[in-house]
Amino acid sequence: MQIKKFVNNWYNISVGLAAVSALIAIFGVDDVTTKLLWGSIAILFLHFFEEFGFPGGFPLMGMKVLMNSKEKDSTKWNCNNLNSLFGNWGFLFFLYILPLIFPDVRFLTLAAMMFLFAELLMHLVLFNVKQKSIYNPGFITAIFGITPIGIYYFANVYDGNLFAWYDFIIAVLYFIVIFWFSFRSPLYWGLGKLKGYALTRRSAYGLAAL
Repeated sequence: MQIKKFVNNWYNISVGLAAVSALIAIFGVDDVTTKLLWGSIAILFLHFFEEFGFPGGFPLMGMKVLMNSKEKDSTKWNCNNLNSLFGNWGFLFFLYILPLIFPDVRFLTLAAMMFLFAELLMHLVLFNVKQKSIYNPGFITAIFGITPIGIYYFANVYDGNLFAWYDFIIAVLYFIVIFWFSFRSPLYWGLGKLKGYALTRRSAYGLAAL
């Protein structure tokens, strides 16, 4: 029962993890790249809360935009708190925690920083154009949190002499594979079928449920 309670509150727990990550970024490390990685982790935890906690509504948008589905009954979606936790926290681990564990593996850090701009494109362009909207769940943390970190890294920290041209190709391929595993793999879909982890109305529909 405690495990289900934990899973069903994963996006609320993310706020606490964001605070811990931010403290580490500010006070716990000196290396600027490490600070930016911890900062990215902190913002991404807040990003998850914006998408699923408040105002929420990312699952409905995901069904419309990413899955091209018109189904509005959240109980019929192959999406619940369990596979949402698995996908989002798993993606964060592989893309942002691993570079901290293996800082000498160049493409890992590159993949993490490059993906920040993929988030920008999704939340500033893709979701808004598809929905003909100004705001979408995750927009605020993506534009005002994730994007500045990516810009700062490539403007002030990135050193081209440390990377070979193929590091960029490996980095892109890496986050594509991790994205597939986290959000499109049979494991992800299988977790979405398990009972007891249903989305709340606010998580599923966001402002439309208020």
